[in-house]
Amino acid sequence: MDVVAIVCTIVLAIGALGAAIPKVRLRGTAWTALRDRGLTANQVRAIGAAEITGSVGVLVGLFWWPLGVVAAVGLLLLMLGATAFHVKYGDFGNPDMRGPAVYPAGLAVLAVVVIVALLLAN
Repeated sequence: MDVVAIVCTIVLAIGALGAAIPKVRLRGTAWTALRDRGLTANQVRAIGAAEITGSVGVLVGLFWWPLGVVAAVGLLLLMLGATAFHVKYGDFGNPDMRGPAVYPAGLAVLAVVVIVALLLAN
């Protein structure tokens, strides 16, 4: 398999897990920001669970590439939704929230790279 596909897949999985764990545990600034914006604990945990599922899916996709593509598409859609959520709340213009707003946008770009790399490698 192409080295780019492997490396980008691993980085995407780690990035998505990094975003997921605080949501599932309801800890940290991600949880408090989402709670303050009206999301319930169950909704935040569901987002975290979807991120974990996507992470596992892209890693398994290293061994069975169709699953990797599907999981990367799922993560792409999830991260585009997160980016839209940040746009809705004006986070890109707020210096305190800019970092958390850019994170899902970066993961969305990485998900596109993974999709293309997996398709080209197979």
